[in-house]
Amino acid sequence: MTGKRDPGDTLADRIIKVVEAVVDAGEPVGPRGLARSAGIDRSAVGRILQQLGDLDVLERRADGYVPGPRLFILGRILSALDALPNAVRPLLGRLVAEFDETCYVCALHGDTAVFTHEIQSSKPLRFVVELGRPVPLHAGAAGRAILAGLSREEISALIGGAPLPALTPNTIRDPLEILARAASDRSRGYAVSTEERVAGGASVAAPFFDHTNRCQGSVVFTAPLTRFDPDRSDEIGRAVAATARELSNRLGYSGDYSWQSDS
Repeated sequence: MTGKRDPGDTLADRIIKVVEAVVDAGEPVGPRGLARSAGIDRSAVGRILQQLGDLDVLERRADGYVPGPRLFILGRILSALDALPNAVRPLLGRLVAEFDETCYVCALHGDTAVFTHEIQSSKPLRFVVELGRPVPLHAGAAGRAILAGLSREEISALIGGAPLPALTPNTIRDPLEILARAASDRSRGYAVSTEERVAGGASVAAPFFDHTNRCQGSVVFTAPLTRFDPDRSDEIGRAVAATARELSNRLGYSGDYSWQSDS
């Protein structure tokens, strides 16, 4: 009997890790640094760099490797194909203009959520989330709003039946409670979180859907806890849910919002 091969052992996975490490570095980086950040043997990294350089995916400079012209071309093509960036900015901009707090779009990727787009508050003290870094679905409004956009069966498949990791003392760990919260958030149309993922932070989020009528992520309002007024959570939630509905419509969602109490 042969087991399924771990994708982390494949050449394709190692190549992707090297490319991601070069992009994440934001500056020229050499084979030693790439081997360390990608967790790959330096000799293997050297061979991968040679091949990617020959293909113009990466460019070799005197002080290390940087993204090459072919990678930038692919990026432009993918950006043109992706309707999300063009739809997101004006909608998030209106939400930020209304409350002057940093707002995000968070996308569902596998069993995690990833913050992909942001418009920041003009205030010097802000709640900042690193774009591109996965966060768990069970902790915080961004992930819980995504769960609210999924069926009970889908949620159970994603979170399992065992207690989930605690990121703060306020993190909801019980899968049954998460299911109950998802049903409540779904009925209300948005999720509210205070210090569930990050101490000192508050967030309000609502799910959005694409042309396949599948939940693809959430629109997220964030604020430092010291500036978050619980008495305004419903006002903020309705605005966030309205933004998420408009984003869904722009992405071709053809379902209805009868499951939301404020539709």
